[in-house]
Amino acid sequence: MSVRLRRALPTVLLAGTVLVSGCAGSDSGPKADGKPTNSAPGARPSPSTVVPDGIAKPGTALPVGDGAWTVTLQGFERLPADAEPGVPAGSSAYRARVTVANQRAQVATAPRTAVTARYGALGRTAAEATDSSTASAKDDPQQVRPNGSVDRDLKLVLPDQAQGPAVTVTVEATEEGLAEPELLFFEGALPGGAPASPDAQAPQGAPARQSVTPLGQWNGHVRVGKVTVSGEGAARTGSLELSVVNRSGDPMPGLGTTLRILTGQDLHLAATVRPVFGYRDAAIAPYRTATQSVSFRAPEAAVGGPVTVEAVDAGGSRITFEGTLG
Repeated sequence: MSVRLRRALPTVLLAGTVLVSGCAGSDSGPKADGKPTNSAPGARPSPSTVVPDGIAKPGTALPVGDGAWTVTLQGFERLPADAEPGVPAGSSAYRARVTVANQRAQVATAPRTAVTARYGALGRTAAEATDSSTASAKDDPQQVRPNGSVDRDLKLVLPDQAQGPAVTVTVEATEEGLAEPELLFFEGALPGGAPASPDAQAPQGAPARQSVTPLGQWNGHVRVGKVTVSGEGAARTGSLELSVVNRSGDPMPGLGTTLRILTGQDLHLAATVRPVFGYRDAAIAPYRTATQSVSFRAPEAAVGGPVTVEAVDAGGSRITFEGTLG
């Protein structure tokens, strides 16, 4: 199924971590202990479906442009260990193939496609493999003959622990002359992994009862992970994870959340990280979660002290998280 966004989304898949001036860190997922402050019970789509409505299995042809095109995710192929340089230990490279087929009776320009893969219950963003030899003109217009198709490959790096949980793929397909993409969602397990239960794929978050939430816990549909710090001196870098749950049967346009990081008792503004400019903000599938890693410069004098993170949504609502910087 496809849904048109009312705003243009970027068509380049970025790595899950970006560097801007300021501070931030990552943390483990919410614990399923039933406590309202940090639990994240799974969403429960209809038991009659393997995946929720709005998400297709790999190999399914989904219509674009009122049926003028179809887009199919052919699934993931694990690449040999030495096929891609720079793959870190404990991770593997995969090829995701997207097939765009022309259903018209004349030659036409294929829609541009951008792919975002998210894995695990928290929907962490997969990084794109950096291989200059495979760089393609995927954003250049491509002509397709009637009833013909074009394949577009994307190489992704995923941790080996992602072989169990399903991988949810967002494909943004933008037709020629249009600025707004149509959204397509696919979900399946990586090669060698057992299929995951749909119920384990969407943390629901916790009731929004707290005025201030500890870092690493949920408040409503939002979670900001604990801050970690790496490096020395002025080169110190802080990192954190932002998680947002889509609890509805409709796609969400993206995480749509700006982070304001304030340090010390005087709440010095160390960084402001915005969607698109500060992190990848692809749409979130129905009943799924998206987690984006964010990194930025951490003020040396603030390390070890208190940090406050404001999560501001597109409507201006704010959720405040507090913890320690590193």
